[in-house]
Amino acid sequence: MAKTGLEEFREIITDIRSLTSWAVNTAVVAPLADFILKIGAPWPVGVPIITSLVELITFIGIFQFWSRKSQKFSSRVLIISFFILVLSFFSYLYLFDSYTFVNPATQKRYTKGFLVKPEIQEMIPDYFKNPDQALAGSEYKEEEIWEPNSITAARLVLLLNWLILFISLSIFIGTFVMAQRRKRVRTPN
Repeated sequence: MAKTGLEEFREIITDIRSLTSWAVNTAVVAPLADFILKIGAPWPVGVPIITSLVELITFIGIFQFWSRKSQKFSSRVLIISFFILVLSFFSYLYLFDSYTFVNPATQKRYTKGFLVKPEIQEMIPDYFKNPDQALAGSEYKEEEIWEPNSITAARLVLLLNWLILFISLSIFIGTFVMAQRRKRVRTPN
């Protein structure tokens, strides 16, 4: 028996709701896991919330502007966003490991800089083996070891890489949802 337009519409809405709910929950909740795992960019305060908002804005843009794009377009975006996702994931891990440290006294994570201050550089290797050892000697005050502009630059690079990671995740998931939605709409029963 043929379905009425209303029945078909109800099925599409149900499918979209379940798939979209899963996708949005996965992507938006993922950065909030940073509150527990502490792997997000250490600056600014509230990075998980900022990340969730950026992801939500990305989803809105995808659903608004890509809903009528071709399957070929969706496939291309899926491939590109997947590669950006993988690249940004590994580059973020590298940057996170190389340019952050935990202050043992507070257990808070801070960002190192790119450029060591000249007066600290002069003490390496005579007094300190490396900038990290100088950091421990300065009670973990990063601004005493690295140039302030380089600390700010490192913070921005970490934050940008973190956001690119989650934007590409949102694009990947959102494009997948839109492609599956179109397939569902076009599939005859």
